[in-house]
Amino acid sequence: MLLKALADYAQRIDPTPAMYGPSPVRWLISLTLEGQLRGDLLTPLGDKKNKRGAPKILPHINRSSGISPKLLADTGEYVLGIPKAKSKRDRIAQCHAQFKDLARLCAESTQLPVVEAIVKFLDGWEPERDRHLLPPDFDPSMVITFQVMTPSGPVIPAEDKAQLTAIQQFWANHTGGTEAAEHLGWCLVSGHYGPVQQRLPFTIKGVPGGQASGTALVSANSKAFESYGLANSLTSPISRDAGEAFAKALNHLLKDRDSHLRISDKAVYAWWTKEATGFDLFSLLDKPSDEQAQAQVKDLIAGLKKQPNVTALEQLEQDRFYALALTANNARTVVRSWLNITLAEVRENLGRWFRAQQVVSPTGEDPKLFGLYALAASTYRDVSKEMLPRMPTALFFAALQGKPLPDELLASVVRRIRVDQDHKMTHPRAAFIKLYLTFKEIIPMNETESMAELNLQPPLEGPDLTAYHCGRLLAQLEQIQRTALGKDINATLVDRYYGAMSTTPGKVMGVLIQGAQAHLSKIRKNQPGAHHNLQLQLEEIYSHIQPDQGHFPHSFTMQQQSIFALGYYHQRAHNNGQARSKKNQNKS
Repeated sequence: MLLKALADYAQRIDPTPAMYGPSPVRWLISLTLEGQLRGDLLTPLGDKKNKRGAPKILPHINRSSGISPKLLADTGEYVLGIPKAKSKRDRIAQCHAQFKDLARLCAESTQLPVVEAIVKFLDGWEPERDRHLLPPDFDPSMVITFQVMTPSGPVIPAEDKAQLTAIQQFWANHTGGTEAAEHLGWCLVSGHYGPVQQRLPFTIKGVPGGQASGTALVSANSKAFESYGLANSLTSPISRDAGEAFAKALNHLLKDRDSHLRISDKAVYAWWTKEATGFDLFSLLDKPSDEQAQAQVKDLIAGLKKQPNVTALEQLEQDRFYALALTANNARTVVRSWLNITLAEVRENLGRWFRAQQVVSPTGEDPKLFGLYALAASTYRDVSKEMLPRMPTALFFAALQGKPLPDELLASVVRRIRVDQDHKMTHPRAAFIKLYLTFKEIIPMNETESMAELNLQPPLEGPDLTAYHCGRLLAQLEQIQRTALGKDINATLVDRYYGAMSTTPGKVMGVLIQGAQAHLSKIRKNQPGAHHNLQLQLEEIYSHIQPDQGHFPHSFTMQQQSIFALGYYHQRAHNNGQARSKKNQNKS
C-alpha cells in the first residue's frame, strides 16, 4: 500500500522520462555535427555552490561493482577512458569501450545526427594520445556530457528535452522497459505480470544514516534475507516502472522543503496527499510560533470548537494523507512507521495537539507553541549525541494521529528535569508534560485553556492534585529564599532538593519548611510588605495539600512527578509575572 501510494504520487509530480534522473555535470564537450571539437576539449559548468557541476536531468542506471555505462553522459573514466589514480587501467579501458558501444547503438537506433556526431568524436579519441588536452583540474570522477551545435542552436543530446524523445525511448528500451526480461512475476505495486527487477533502478537519497550514493528501499542483500532462493529485490517482485516511480516520488519528497522535516541527523519525516491541497504542514511541525504558521494554528484550534461543514468534510475525506518516518542502515532505507488517514483527521488532530501543548511562558506571558525538534530536544542533555529516532518519531505520529505519547517519553523528560543543574523546567519541557497529560486525559481537553494561563487551580484530583501543589510549594519556598538572601546564594533549594522533593517529598518537607520559617523571619524585619504577600501565598498553597495521616506523601509516581514539575513551573511563572508587573508599575 505504501509503495502504491508513492507510485501514484509520482504520476502527479515527476515529469522526467523513464530511467532519467538528476545528476551534476561538471564538463561539456562541445562538437560540430561532423564530430569535431569547437574550441577547447572541456567547457566547465557549475559555480562555488555547485562544485561538482550544474544540475541536469540525464540518463540513469543503478550500478554497483559491474561495468554499466550511462547513455551519452557519464564520468571521465567512462566518457574519455581516463582512470583515477587508484583505478585499474584495464577495467577503465573496458568502461570506455562499452560507453562507445552504447553511443553507437543509440546512433544506429535513432538515426539522429547529434548522436552520430558524438560517435564520430569517440571513434577519433585516443585516451593516451589526447590526454594532454585535459585541463589541470580535471577529475575523472566528475560527469561529462556532450553539446552539439546544430543549425537551430546548441543541443545537449543526453538532456531531458522534448525534441529528443527518440533518445529517451532508446534508453527506456535498453534498460529493460520493453526488452525480454530474465525474471518474470507479479509486480507487488502495480499488480501486473511481467518483467521484475533483481535490483531496483533508483536509490533513495538523503536518508539519515545512509551512504551518500543512496539507499535501497527494497532489497535482500544477504542470505539471511533471501526467500525460496530469491535474492536482492526479487524477494519482493517489483517492475522497473513501479520501482522507478516510487523511488522518484520519495526522492522528490525528501528534496522539497514543504514535504519533509529533518530532526537533527537522526531521522527524516515525509508526507504527501493524494491531491494537491496547499496545506503547509512543514511550518506547523517546524516552527509553529512563526508568523507564517500562527494563522494556520489558530484556524486548526478554532475548527475544534465549530460544527463541521458537511460538504467541506466530505471533500477532505476524499483526500488521503500519507506520512512516513525514515532512517537508514548504511545501504538500506528503514521505514520506521507510516500513516494513511484523511486530511480532515490530520487537521483535527493537529488542532488538538497545539491546543494541548499551550502553557504560559516562564515570565508569565502568553503561551508559545513548539515544533517537533524543540519538544524532542527538551528530553536530552546533548541532542547531537543522545537523541534516538524513536523520540521524534513518536512525537511526529502523535501529532498527526492524535494518540497519547508513550510513557517512556514522559520518563525521559522527568529524569532530565531532575538531573539538570540549570534551567530545570524550561518552556518546552512544560509544554511536553502538558501534552502528555492532556492526551492521556489526565487533564481534560476542554479544560486545557485554563492550564495554558496562570490558573493555579488545575482540573486534577487526589494524589495528582497534591503533587501539583507540592510543586507549587517548592517554587514558593525558592521565592522566599531568594527574597531573604538576594543574589548571595551558592545553591538554591531547587538545586539541592528538587530531585528529592519531586520523588519522596515526605523525607525533605520538614527541612524545607524549617528553613523557610527562618527566611520569613528575616523578611518580616526588613520587608514587611513582601513578607505579608509571601506568607499569604504560602498559606494558600498549604490549604490545597492534604497530608496523608498528618504526613506529606511518601513518594510520587512518574506521572505525579511530571505533575509536580508542572506545578513548580506554573508557580514560578506566576511569581515572575507578578515581579514583571510590579517593575512596569514602578517605571510608569
